[in-house]
Amino acid sequence: MVFYTPGRTTSYPQDKVDTGVRFHFLGGAQEVGNVGCVIEDKTGTRLLVDYGLSPGDPPTYPDECPSIDAAIITHGHLDHIGMVPWISANHGCPIYSTDLTEALAPMMWHDTYKISKIEGHPLPWDKRDIEETADVWESVQFGEVRNTGKWSWKLHPAGHVPGAAMIEFELPECRILWTGDIDVRDSPNVSGAKPISTDILVMEGTYGGREHPDRKEEEARFIQKIQEVVARGGVAIVPAFASGRGQDILRLLYHADPNLRVHYDGMGKRVTRHWMDHPHHITNAEEWDKIWRWVRRISSKSDRKKALNGDVIVTTSGMLKGGPVLWYLNRLKEDPESAVLITGYQAEGTGGEMLLEEGKLPIYGTITKIACEVERYYLSNHCGHNHLVEFAKNTGAKHVVLFHLPDEAIEPLRLSIEKNGQTVHVPENSNPLHIPI
Repeated sequence: MVFYTPGRTTSYPQDKVDTGVRFHFLGGAQEVGNVGCVIEDKTGTRLLVDYGLSPGDPPTYPDECPSIDAAIITHGHLDHIGMVPWISANHGCPIYSTDLTEALAPMMWHDTYKISKIEGHPLPWDKRDIEETADVWESVQFGEVRNTGKWSWKLHPAGHVPGAAMIEFELPECRILWTGDIDVRDSPNVSGAKPISTDILVMEGTYGGREHPDRKEEEARFIQKIQEVVARGGVAIVPAFASGRGQDILRLLYHADPNLRVHYDGMGKRVTRHWMDHPHHITNAEEWDKIWRWVRRISSKSDRKKALNGDVIVTTSGMLKGGPVLWYLNRLKEDPESAVLITGYQAEGTGGEMLLEEGKLPIYGTITKIACEVERYYLSNHCGHNHLVEFAKNTGAKHVVLFHLPDEAIEPLRLSIEKNGQTVHVPENSNPLHIPI
């Protein structure tokens, strides 16, 4: 995947699909993130699912999208939504998602635009494209049937984060279930996904070949470390993704010890307000009023200075690539009593990866040694290997298409799912996958 400018076309098969379904992955095949896929059949209906980008230095982008009838967005994380303004600017077609994803999207795009200016990596879209997107976006409730061309489709809860959706397509010849990012386990703020009967399952495989630790045990280990750091007089810094992980951490801390002095900084504050405005997507949503009154929200530089004397700081960015977390680390970098507790995926080339491997990271352009304790906790909101295999089996799908997975996950996941008696396909970006029915 390379940087491109609007208007450049990519090779795309123009021949008619005679039977079955064709999947054209523009990104997200045999890689984590960067997701975008066009699905079409012989009726001529052509839909795009997701259109993201992967942050990095430089960022990576999916192939340019051909003409489509509509786009459906599974959830509001950047690797699934980051390139959607380009769709509205170049195709002007309807764009659909849950109401919470629709509410979160503009904030994610404005933040991406700001970062692109700072880092000097021009985006293929601009601020005007964000405004145009609002004109073509429509929200859809779970279970609400919509029609596009000769297809009908509806959304189902995907777990992962509030508002995240799986897509169930009903085509004249078959049914397709697209998982998006899924987790079948209940997490602090959302219930797990449930399998749905289908003919073709298109399933993410981020953690293929790997299992997560027991979630409750890992949460307990995390809380125990927080208490240990506070008892020795240090500050626990928790880098957290703005949409999902930060809110999970706040709820865990609130339940563990309401007497903790917990400070919350970064874009997650705005995300949380959107969550509270869409309570139907959140488990025990009424409790968030109590959590919101309890947590000490950062809104000024003086608030940040006060947070350095607190117990816990939950802040963006989750991968320590910019955001307020660098401000706090710059001031606590020489304090061995404090700790950095990493709870999320750290992409290659990010500050979080460097900190875990080398004990240092870039802060304002300078590689800086961190004397704080650094610990990692596995609180992922993706399915582990066995849950993916079980989910695939319980859909009854004859064909399983794997995407959103690293190279090392392919063979373990393929072999396990084939033992279910299901045919497994592992597509490549820019190379159409045709499944006859």
